[in-house]
Amino acid sequence: TRPATMGGSSSKQAPDAAAPASSPPSACPVMKKDVPSGDVCPVKYKNPNVFNVYGEKIDPTNMMPSAAQQLPSPGQEAPLSTDRAVSGIARGGVDSTWVYPSEQMFYNSLKRKGKGSDVKPEDVQLMVAIHNNMNEKTWRELLMWERFHCNKCDDPRLLRFLGRPDDLSPKARMKTWMGHDAPFDRHDWVVDRCGKEVRYIIDYYHDSKLPVDKELPAQHDFNSKTQITLDVRRAIDSPEALVDRMRWGIIKALGGEPSVKEGWPSEAGGPSQRQAPKEAPKEWTKEQKKFIQQLDEIQSKCQARFDELRTCEGEADCERKTMAKDVCIGEVTCPKEVGSFIKALEKGGDADMTAAYAKLLACTNKFKASGEKLFAN
Repeated sequence: TRPATMGGSSSKQAPDAAAPASSPPSACPVMKKDVPSGDVCPVKYKNPNVFNVYGEKIDPTNMMPSAAQQLPSPGQEAPLSTDRAVSGIARGGVDSTWVYPSEQMFYNSLKRKGKGSDVKPEDVQLMVAIHNNMNEKTWRELLMWERFHCNKCDDPRLLRFLGRPDDLSPKARMKTWMGHDAPFDRHDWVVDRCGKEVRYIIDYYHDSKLPVDKELPAQHDFNSKTQITLDVRRAIDSPEALVDRMRWGIIKALGGEPSVKEGWPSEAGGPSQRQAPKEAPKEWTKEQKKFIQQLDEIQSKCQARFDELRTCEGEADCERKTMAKDVCIGEVTCPKEVGSFIKALEKGGDADMTAAYAKLLACTNKFKASGEKLFAN
């Protein structure tokens, strides 16, 4: 299985086109009379929006991931680390950097997308290491492009991103016409350039002919060999982007790189964000193993109910299939409450049925909460 990149969504929906946000006609979103034109902003700009790894807006006061994301997946054979590494990628909308998914979250994401059937828990450590390393390399390359605008913004930040593995970029499509392999993944990254959103396209290529390191790549090892190459560039969606592409081509042809002033960017993160080596995940306790066994039983017994619910049509049909799914889960986790609900159904009293169903849901939610507590760090 080839490594994916930064825990993103595989949705085909394209992000918003890069365009200037509503702001005064100045490089600085916050203006002062004594600031010379072209200087960096005297008051630090912060985007009013914060996005998660799926490109969805979230409440910046409540950005903690659900504990359920750290629960083992049904059928998982061994524990995985729930530690999350802090990236060196400045995050838009907040005064911090992006945080990478843990090994457990990464594995759960693969399973949800139907890509984890051939992935074993012992493979995930390598996949996460490559994932994090490649994203640091991507951000480093992207900042090279942002150097063209370093006098306008001293703190570019990654606002949101979107995985588009099934959408070939125009450049990638032309390369396939010329006999080259297609990229195994594509991302669109939207950078907040002090109030102006600009989009970048990143194609990820795998080349088995390249050398590969025997050890796991360190997060900030920009010389690591992973058999993955990057093609990072501005999306041509504005005259400015076209000019940037032309300037980049000329500079690279001459063997140079865009110049930059000292101290830019102001908060780029980087090697200072390195963390201590992670400890190996602890073996599961008896209580954790029991919970996992129940998850496995739910998946085996209730998969058909989950499939039916995904294809429900109309409010009445969806309500009926939701109830069937809840009863199926309850038969594994809350048999007493299921029995009471079935008796209430047989009697036919609406009040009794509603009360019994509410107790069943409370019990299954308690089961979920107990699992989250069992696997909380």
